[in-house]
Amino acid sequence: MEDCVSNILNEFKKIFAIEADHVFSCGGRFEILGNHTDHNHGLCLASACNLEIIASVRKNNSETILFQSLGFDLDEVDLNDLSSKEIEYATSKGLIRGVAAYLKEHGYKVGGFNAYSESSIFKGAGVSSSAAFELLVGQIFNVLFNEGKISRLELCKAGKYAENVYFGKKSGLLDQIGVGFGGVVKIDFKNIDEPLVEQIEFPFKDLHFVLVNTGGDHSSLSDLYSSIPSDMFDAATACGHNFLVEGSIEEIENHKNKMSESAYLRAKHFYGENDRVRNAFKALKNNDQETFLKMINESRESSTKYLKNMMVGSNYNGSPLEACDLLLKYSDNEGAVKINGGGFAGSVIALVPTSKLEKVLEKMKEHYGENNVQEIFVRDSGPKVIYNN
Repeated sequence: MEDCVSNILNEFKKIFAIEADHVFSCGGRFEILGNHTDHNHGLCLASACNLEIIASVRKNNSETILFQSLGFDLDEVDLNDLSSKEIEYATSKGLIRGVAAYLKEHGYKVGGFNAYSESSIFKGAGVSSSAAFELLVGQIFNVLFNEGKISRLELCKAGKYAENVYFGKKSGLLDQIGVGFGGVVKIDFKNIDEPLVEQIEFPFKDLHFVLVNTGGDHSSLSDLYSSIPSDMFDAATACGHNFLVEGSIEEIENHKNKMSESAYLRAKHFYGENDRVRNAFKALKNNDQETFLKMINESRESSTKYLKNMMVGSNYNGSPLEACDLLLKYSDNEGAVKINGGGFAGSVIALVPTSKLEKVLEKMKEHYGENNVQEIFVRDSGPKVIYNN
């Protein structure tokens, strides 16, 4: 960590010809359970992870933000103009402006700063690189201009607002909360404006999280991604509700002739996934490893049969489904594996016993490449300062 901080401070000085006085860090997140349930006010189980963005930062006593990310052009954001701009959709510049706009609108202070960042988070692979960036920017505003008084949930809402309005992606709050709170969290989205967040320690010392980036980028598959909440909303409407959380699986069965097949199947996934989150959270509390793994594997089966987000069309090669099959093969069907994030392309997450870890990592790296397969760890904090001078 000391070498990392030293490097990012040196790079800041090279770019801006002054010394940074803070270094911030924010991890990505991975989804344990609750795939595509948040938008219908369901339950999720997620965790922050050690893959992270780190940024060296200094106030510049102006109304301009200068943000340089490794490998990208310098972003310059004028805080006197915080209107949404379509030309900035799907850009870090849009996210910076959006977070600033939300915080200012809600009575918080914003101001100019210089920043240089580097990231180890896979982009577009379901590890929430955009949410990590949003929470990082929010925490910079929080520490430099608001004495750290902005709540974690408020920072998450700022990130969601930026992503929805300034980035052009209609996501829920799952990514931001998974990133922003740290540790393993159960999230109840019944009240979407004030979701209930409960943290818990991960108790299974013999299980290791392995993340596999299949090489696909789901950021270009927005129509497929959007079809899932659309189908679930249609199913809820057929039952006389706004969201599936207001109904039950029995209602879905009674009204299935009023909805499309995909709406019916995806609604079945929603209710089953909510039950799996409840059962898995109880298993974590009771140190019940067998039930916990069973819920993860059942989620994968549901994503394959009902949600249908394990591959694009019939393209099995390079798909998350192929990665899951390979992980099960190399772990001799021990542990568990499922989709991570929006699906169709991107990443999968596996829980691998210690006795199988070396083999799984070796074989999966042979298939996907050294940098696309990593053991990842639960990060116990949200965005934070790791150095200040």
